[in-house]
Amino acid sequence: MQYKSFGGIELKADIDKNIIEGYASTFGNIDSDGDYFEPSAWNKSINDWKGCAPKKRRVKVLWHHDRKEPIGIPMEMVADEKGLYTVSKISKTMAGEKVLILARDGVLNEMSVGFRTIQDKFDETRKANAIKEAMLWEYSPVTWGSSAETTIDDVKHLLGEYQYSKGNVMDIVAMELLKSIKALVKGDEPSNDTLTDKKSQDINEIMAEIKKYL
Repeated sequence: MQYKSFGGIELKADIDKNIIEGYASTFGNIDSDGDYFEPSAWNKSINDWKGCAPKKRRVKVLWHHDRKEPIGIPMEMVADEKGLYTVSKISKTMAGEKVLILARDGVLNEMSVGFRTIQDKFDETRKANAIKEAMLWEYSPVTWGSSAETTIDDVKHLLGEYQYSKGNVMDIVAMELLKSIKALVKGDEPSNDTLTDKKSQDINEIMAEIKKYL
């Protein structure tokens, strides 16, 4: 399973109807892994989803990619000129109600997709990997998406959240930390030696910060 996160996305929430709307992914934006989705990426997943009986549809809406915490199902999925637009029915669970409130208040404004790449090709012009077709498994509202721009302050904030909650959000925090560190490590190696040293220093500081909580 692969994950891609998309920030700055406006999520519209209708608490009375238990519905959220927003883009689960966008097209053409090169991410920290050097990948981008082409407009064709979700066509088969959408067609398969539409052609399946509602009770047999497998695409789910999760909370922070946690398969143990499903919060809803897609009601509509459309690939338009911007990306994969979704309308989701959110279940009346504690996690579902929380997501609706956070989306309504603008606290949640990032989405992330869980998928498997079916077909991709390196784009020589853009020097990036174009994902032409992918199998969508789920999409999730997330607090932060993975980014190569991870900072020590971001890590401290996550660890502080873990300490404050006395471990109640351990899985979520661990997942976000892992994604952030992976993104930092996988980022394109800068040609400037100073920047390379800075990346190594950042990673060492992150690991030192984590060890305080072990």
